[in-house]
Amino acid sequence: MNRKQLISIFFIALLLYILFNVLSILAPFAGPIFWGAIIAFSFYPVYNKLLKATKENRTLSASVVTGLLLLALTPLVFTIFLLGVRETVHLYEWLADFIKNGDAGRLYERIRALSIFKRLESMELSPWESLGTQLNQWLLNSAGSMGNFVLKHLTMITKNVVQALLNFFLTFFLVFFFFRDGRRILQFIYEITPLDEDNKAEIFAQLSETFSATLRGQLLTSIVQASVLGLVFWVLGLPLPVFFAAIAFLASMIPVLGVATIWVPFDIYLFATGQQPKAFALLALGAIVISGIDNVLKPLVIGQKTKLPYSLLFLGILGGIQVYGFVGIFLAPAVLTLFFVLVKIYRSKFSSDAA
Repeated sequence: MNRKQLISIFFIALLLYILFNVLSILAPFAGPIFWGAIIAFSFYPVYNKLLKATKENRTLSASVVTGLLLLALTPLVFTIFLLGVRETVHLYEWLADFIKNGDAGRLYERIRALSIFKRLESMELSPWESLGTQLNQWLLNSAGSMGNFVLKHLTMITKNVVQALLNFFLTFFLVFFFFRDGRRILQFIYEITPLDEDNKAEIFAQLSETFSATLRGQLLTSIVQASVLGLVFWVLGLPLPVFFAAIAFLASMIPVLGVATIWVPFDIYLFATGQQPKAFALLALGAIVISGIDNVLKPLVIGQKTKLPYSLLFLGILGGIQVYGFVGIFLAPAVLTLFFVLVKIYRSKFSSDAA
């Protein structure tokens, strides 16, 4: 090994070590960085149009677009947050009264009176008496300890709320810089990528298309599902249709379960309380319309643009959430796309060279 090779190896090792430390320093802010990049990427066309109108004044254009986004989203986020706090307090009060007034026991007896459970009871497949005693004891204990639990965790909840608010404003602080310097950042990453020019161009173009398709598909699906769920709740006279529509917007990003986490508990409650017409209506609309939207829009928007089979995309998003957390919804399609692009490059270049 000559001196030049030794210096090259030392330089690469030092670069990798420094890169590892840089990533470690930035790791605590991974969430705001990622969501800032996603927001900037989503609204970059708006920034580009304003950039032309301001004669390439990047700072002014970035400030205006970031300010408008902050003004538009801050009231919405705080409204949802305050509604969530208010409804959590109401839910606690309702549960406490529900348990203390014996309504939980009456609901248990009503469920037990349903034909399917009577059939199980006749077959001696369900220890109802033991279950009922344990349920009543658990409910009484819960009523007494619920207040202590809330007080005990109030400090932790307050800390998490403050942290969430800091991350929210940090995200928009980063959005400004992603707008203003995003082109330079992307160009820097493009230039240091150790690949041929043609291969780099193909990879970056495909990744851009994948991110764009994933964002459009996910946001469109979430907006439509949340709107339909809110409308269904309003028509059926269920409580807080706007609030649960906002929660459904977030829940729709959860694979497999999705918005079913919102409407299924309501449906069970309606069946248990004898409101069969509403329960059957919600079941039909929820299963066919609300949850069915996810199976139509996502494959249509994401699958066609990324050219990935929807089954692979579905499994990839599930695995991505386990590996990367919530951001895996957007990272998984990009990783899968990158894999197939690299395989294509390998087959076209290295396989042909070997032959």
